[in-house]
Amino acid sequence: MNRLLPLAVFCTLSAAAALPDSAMSAPAGFLAPQMESPRQNQEDRSADHYDRGVTHESSGHLEEAVKEYRKALQLSPAHGDARRRLAEIHLLRGEKTAALEQFRELALHQAHNPVIRFRLAQLYEATGNQRKAVAEYRAVTKLMPASLPASRKLAKIYEKRKMHDEAAAEYRRILKHDANDLSARNSLIALYLRGKKYDDLTAFLKERTDLRPDDATGHYKLGLVYEFRKDHEHAAQAYAKAVELDSADTKSLTALARVYRKTGRVDEAQELLAAAVTANPRLKNSPLLMQSMDEEFRPFYTAKKKKHAVRKQKKKSRHAAKKGKKKSRTKSALKKRGNSRNKTKR
Repeated sequence: MNRLLPLAVFCTLSAAAALPDSAMSAPAGFLAPQMESPRQNQEDRSADHYDRGVTHESSGHLEEAVKEYRKALQLSPAHGDARRRLAEIHLLRGEKTAALEQFRELALHQAHNPVIRFRLAQLYEATGNQRKAVAEYRAVTKLMPASLPASRKLAKIYEKRKMHDEAAAEYRRILKHDANDLSARNSLIALYLRGKKYDDLTAFLKERTDLRPDDATGHYKLGLVYEFRKDHEHAAQAYAKAVELDSADTKSLTALARVYRKTGRVDEAQELLAAAVTANPRLKNSPLLMQSMDEEFRPFYTAKKKKHAVRKQKKKSRHAAKKGKKKSRTKSALKKRGNSRNKTKR
């Protein structure tokens, strides 16, 4: 038997059915309070520890700062600033291995940051890992092609490992971005001279004179290389251009005179020597009038020989010192034996 609903209940249900769904749902936050996500809470706590660490560090309390930075990293391993400051404190204390670990982690989270990669490369180099240092420096040059410090580091490492072509490429990269970099230019010249790569050296100096046609020194150096290679015709042309640009340059005047003498143009050579003496009277009857190629290029390629000679001398001294110690030990041992024998006889 069907039981009819009371009229009041029926009207109430009908009205509720007519309402839209949105009117039946509870307002946001009405049934349950809005809660902060655990991740957000961890990040806030990590930030608090980091701020405390900065305060301790600025006050000179490094041990407390280290503790706070480590707590910040436990809560948020990707906190770059906390890790960087922790690494810098390790470096300040001379703890290179610990700093290396922190920069290695930084590089994992910030692989495209050339500054972080450069510092990591420096630490690899400082801890003796040349292979990884080279890899990181290369990464820096890819991320930032105009990074001259990374190219300088690579060039020096390549030179030590006798990878002359790679070192030359890095010096050329530096000069491409800074044509006036005297250190890179001289290093490249020295590299070519030591490797006896005179074709490369000539091409390099020719490029320089093409880029800077009004530079008398550039033409003079090009003439030196031509003269060294016994190409007197091109040497005379380069020296003549240098004299044209700077008629008071005694080196260019005497160099051109030297080449003229070699090619039988004695009268012209005498005129040039007279002009050099006029420009600088102290050159009269001086050996500087006819400097040899060896004297001109000596500063570029003898520096390494001097270093080698110093190392050889130090090694020789250490060997002599060890030999002296060994002799003294032998003498003392023989003396002890002699004493013991005398005691036995008695």
